Amino acid sequence: MEKRMISKKGCRIMLAAAAVLVLMAAFITYQVGAVYDTEPLPLDLAVQKAFFSLRSQILNPIVILITHLSDTVTIIAFCAILLVMPNRKQYGVPLSLAALGGLAFYKPMKHIFLRARPDTALHLVTQGGYSFPSGHSVTSAIFYGLLIYLLNRHCKNEKLKKILGAVCGFLALAIGPSRIYVGVHWPTDVLAGWCIGGAVLLVSICILERIYDGAHS
Repeated sequence: MEKRMISKKGCRIMLAAAAVLVLMAAFITYQVGAVYDTEPLPLDLAVQKAFFSLRSQILNPIVILITHLSDTVTIIAFCAILLVMPNRKQYGVPLSLAALGGLAFYKPMKHIFLRARPDTALHLVTQGGYSFPSGHSVTSAIFYGLLIYLLNRHCKNEKLKKILGAVCGFLALAIGPSRIYVGVHWPTDVLAGWCIGGAVLLVSICILERIYDGAHS
């Protein structure tokens, strides 16, 4: 079993960062739920307008493809594939559990706040349900972020590691904004989703580091 990649002090810093992200998510949630009663904030309207100004016949299908890479069906398919592979303990199991952890956070929030999505006339993709927080933003931060960590730990092919790591990093950052672009989320949905997903990601990494350390000792 491999040794830990992150020191105990590093994990403490990451847990502190996770706590900060939770506080940020709580502040955004308060603004959305209590201050603006789930209506769009001025920030939402300004950022949404800026994103819509970027729409074009060339860019639209590219962003739609990107946004679908964090659909529930897509992530389930990725997890299912990784769970049947020989190295499922290294990739499939931790990714699946972490993704479920994110789901356990954002799904109840959607049904508590019941925030309406932007007008369906603005949608470039079909999307039902409620808007806050963005489940795609939560899941992409967790799944693709954790996959970067797991590739760095387990992948021996340096070139493949760099290529896949770059792709995962791009998707972790791009899927959230893509939800604004395709018109199915307010920017504050994405910001809250990133905070929640980032917190779950950091905690997941620290848990894995502790497991690896315990197995090695």
